[in-house]
Parts: sequence; structure tokens; C-alpha cells
Amino acid sequence: MFHKTRNRIRSCYHRVVKILSVGDWIRPGAYAVQARYARSMLLTDKARRALFVVDPSIGAGPLNLVVAAPHAFLAAATLSLPQCVPGPRFDSAMPRLDRTARANLRRVLVTALPRYAPAESLISLFRPATRPPRFQLARDTLFRKALAQIAAGRLATGIRLIRGCGEGLTPAGDDFLCGWMLACRMQRQTSLARRSLGHARGRNEVANAFLELAAAGRVNQALHDLLRRPTPAGVARVCAFGHSSGADLLCGLRWGLDCAPNADFPVSPGKPETDGRPRPRGWGAATGRAPTKRAGLAQSGTTRRLRGYGGK
Repeated sequence: MFHKTRNRIRSCYHRVVKILSVGDWIRPGAYAVQARYARSMLLTDKARRALFVVDPSIGAGPLNLVVAAPHAFLAAATLSLPQCVPGPRFDSAMPRLDRTARANLRRVLVTALPRYAPAESLISLFRPATRPPRFQLARDTLFRKALAQIAAGRLATGIRLIRGCGEGLTPAGDDFLCGWMLACRMQRQTSLARRSLGHARGRNEVANAFLELAAAGRVNQALHDLLRRPTPAGVARVCAFGHSSGADLLCGLRWGLDCAPNADFPVSPGKPETDGRPRPRGWGAATGRAPTKRAGLAQSGTTRRLRGYGGK
């Protein structure tokens, strides 16, 4: 149990820890620790709602409780939060961007993402590798198929192909869909973002929490700063989140900015971005090349493994 003081919280062991930031989507109640990491902890309540206790290097977020030393702050297995947690409240609402600001953001993403995104991230959809690993080739083939479905107006079919696709706490497919829904919100397509959320939810409760935040237009501090003032350094900070989660989210955001929601997206194969020729906007510019039927058959076992993580 924890007791409130001004801008601090006192544990039952009488340690006083200053709260540096309180996410605006954190709900009061009893939470249990599910996982401990080097700089953070994941907790959930009885309703399986997520809470993250993180150190300042991770920063503020809608579900983040930022403290100087997370593991010293919470050595026990449970945490009870009062109705009003003391500390500065982080406003996670996404900045509103006009058309000029969105175009500027896209330009920064186009130039900076290939520089800072890990090679194994979804940046390979935009910059295909010369000799990609078999797993990556199968994943990208699946993504291109899914995004062609979305572009053709078959939203449910496309989203369900990639939700839960990948490994880790938040799979690449879910991270990409977060970026896509943020792009929808950015372009005033809130109903499309909500419909996408309905198809994107799976069995991964942590991923579901981030999908719901994206559909509501809620972002963490690093992404908020990037949207407000797009810079290569801002792209690098977002790409630093997780193994490739930040980069995969930005890939989804870029694809959403490339293709205006509800438009007739071009989905035919295009040239990779490295060929130096003028490229049309839209998914065709991101595919690089069309996967062959033979390649698809060769990767079928790997593709099934890709889709095994998360709910279908």
C-alpha cells in the first residue's frame, strides 16, 4: 500500500519517492507486477489494464509512472494507486497537424527512418535488402499482401493478416498498426482509426493497450516531440524504443501519410527507393518488388510462424 504526500508517494516501508510524471490514462486501483526489465516494470490490474513504472530515460507516456528508480520504488509484487496520484500529469494528446506540417513530417520520416531504423525492422518494406533473411522475406511478403488488402478497401482482411505478427512484447504488426491509426487520426479520419482498432485487437493485452491509445490519438513524450517538431534526432529517439517497436510504429505512420485514408491507393509493384527515379506516392513506392509465387510457397512455414504470436 502507498500513501500520498505532496508530489511524492510513501510506501509501507516509509520510503519517499518523488513521482516525476503521471500518465493521463492511468487508472486507480490495485496492480500486480507481471514483468521486470532493466529500466521499467509492467503491471496489470484485475481488468488486465496495463501500467508501466519506468525510469526517466524512457520518459513520460499515457500509461507511464515515471520515477527515478523503478525497482527501488516498487520492490513488492503489488501496487495500489489512489484516485489522484501525486505528481505532474502528462498530457498524451497528439498534436494537431495541418497539411503542411504533415508533409514536413513525412519528408523527415522518408530521409531519417532508413538511417535510424534497425535493419530487421519494417523499414525493409520501403528499402528492400539485397539478400534479406528468409524470415524477413516471408514477413514482408505477408505485410505487402495485407496492405494491398487495406488499400483495396478490405480493412478487416488486411489488418487481421498482420495483427500479432512478429515476436516480443509488442509484435511488429501491432506496432505498425499503431502508426497507421495515428496517421488516420492525424488526417481527421477518427472513424477509420476506431474501425481499425476493432479488427486489430488480439490476445496480446499489452499490444491491445497500445493499439487503443493509438486509436484515441495518445502518444508518449518522444513521439509527441517528434510530431510537434520533426527532426532526424526525434526519429532516432523514437526508433530507440524497444528492439524495433519505435521504428515499426514510424513505418506504419509513414505508410499512413503516404496513402490518404479512404483514397484509391496504388498498390502495383514499384521501384525500390534506392533506384533514384521519381516515385509515385502510395504503397507501390514501398514494395520494391512483387513477391513471386514460388517465393511465397517456399516461405509458407515461416509465414505460419510469423502469424503465431497474438490473436487471430
